[in-house]
Amino acid sequence: MAKSNFQKLKKHFAAVAACRECNLPAGYFPQLRPPGPGYHPGGVVFVQINPGHIESMNEAEIAKRYKSEHGRNTARLKAADAKRLKRLHKAFAKRTSSETYENMRDAFMESMANIWGWPPGKYGKTIEAHGVDLNDIAVMNLAQCPVPKESNKSKQLQRCWNKWGYQQLEILQPSLIVAQGKQAYNFLMETGLPYQIQVVEGMHHADRRSRKRKDQLLEYVRRQIEANE
Repeated sequence: MAKSNFQKLKKHFAAVAACRECNLPAGYFPQLRPPGPGYHPGGVVFVQINPGHIESMNEAEIAKRYKSEHGRNTARLKAADAKRLKRLHKAFAKRTSSETYENMRDAFMESMANIWGWPPGKYGKTIEAHGVDLNDIAVMNLAQCPVPKESNKSKQLQRCWNKWGYQQLEILQPSLIVAQGKQAYNFLMETGLPYQIQVVEGMHHADRRSRKRKDQLLEYVRRQIEANE
């Protein structure tokens, strides 16, 4: 990414990190999604609705929710990772520098590839199944914060997009957006974008459609990505 765009992105993320406009409960704060180190303007951006709640369960909650030791160990892994990401988000918000940004970005890339999703790593594997490398794309959410029970109100979602998402697209300047899921796709098709950007519907890591339908969807997106290279 060009130096000027990189500086704009850091400034943008610092402002997002400080936002508390929606007065959400404690722990529901903006979660930043730095693009991969190989991303460049004209690239591909994957868009989802909102981030998951980064706060982690305690040991008693894990033991109650997960019956097998494997499930509990996986939950502990995710809890430890959530705490690490939260600490790095706070470090960046407190001191916006290239060092704190890169520390946050590298941790995000690792979590995306190896921790997120169930089983761990499914989040990143689903994105790469579209024919891309995680290091070369950007990931963002329509809403910057998680919400309780993931129940986004339409006005709240639109307000967050107008204030932050639109600006982020202006900085990233993608040529193609892959909306992960029909809700994200419909939102982007109905709302304003900063300029003419191709939007295609892709697959979310929690997609429950048939294997045949998933393969058809992935093949279509791969062709669109190849056409934009």
